[in-house]
Amino acid sequence: MDRYEEKELQQEMEQVEKYLSDCLRDPGYGGAVGNILRDMQMSKGKRLRPRLLLMASRYGDGQEPGRREKLCRLGALVELVHLASLIHDDIVDDAPLRRGLPTTQCKYGKDMAVYAGDLILSRIVQSLFRDGFYRVGALFGQAVESMCLGELGQMECRGRDDITVEQYMHNIYGKTAALCRLACLAGAVESGCSEDVQAQLEQLGINFGYMFQIRDDLLDFVSDTEEEGKLTQMDFREGILTLPVLYAMQDPQAKDRIIDLLREAKEGTFTGEHARTLKTIVTASGGLARAAADMEMYAERALQAVETLPDHGVSAVFRELLQTKCKVSAAG
Repeated sequence: MDRYEEKELQQEMEQVEKYLSDCLRDPGYGGAVGNILRDMQMSKGKRLRPRLLLMASRYGDGQEPGRREKLCRLGALVELVHLASLIHDDIVDDAPLRRGLPTTQCKYGKDMAVYAGDLILSRIVQSLFRDGFYRVGALFGQAVESMCLGELGQMECRGRDDITVEQYMHNIYGKTAALCRLACLAGAVESGCSEDVQAQLEQLGINFGYMFQIRDDLLDFVSDTEEEGKLTQMDFREGILTLPVLYAMQDPQAKDRIIDLLREAKEGTFTGEHARTLKTIVTASGGLARAAADMEMYAERALQAVETLPDHGVSAVFRELLQTKCKVSAAG
């Protein structure tokens, strides 16, 4: 079987971009609405989720051009769910920047941002029905529900020092893993994969999502620079305890010191010096190393799912993606 070449994937991703532009078209009202939608087209992320969908779909039998075009459109819809969630997240976080650019809520106000996110969600629903994606429509609904529950769970945990690792894992399933699950499972369903292959790709997506979120938590500590406009340790500044911190707090001495720092964050007096102290505590207590080990465990589980799938030329691409996304040093 020929390898699913990067060039072929790139061609399909160009088609995804075209469909994204279609979905983010200016409705003709003029003013801020059109500007917001144009800004969203210009703010391009890594498009990881449509890539997952297109790669997963290669295990099915729907490889004819017409089916591939529909899958590209479906990939665009998954990315739109992600974009809408980012707009709403930035409102809650009062974030000034996203990927180094002013956020919608910062540039146009919170009210406009709320309705912009809702507008995108409405276009996703329209497209699911218009383009005949009946089999995966419920999967989209499940994913959005899980994302909302994950964010609600995180908000309920914010500022608390009694959060467990189990609560954290439950929240990040909704925040990150649910959408990766949707991408892989929707690609599998729409390309005609067997139920066994669908189940394997579903597990691949879930484990990839867990790995990806833990990696993001680690990068928040090991990076000394801003990543895509996001300050390091921003989660802790907002009272959110991520996996490295939760593991560090299992050390009684480290826990007391971290609680003191959490108090500084609540009072808005958390400084760069506090951030460096937190990093030192989390590193010395083994929090970073344990979180890195969990990240590698989920990467291995995702890789195991790949190895059990029939190789349709795409397995090697999945392996490379997992290896690339799992490169984070707990030592910083």
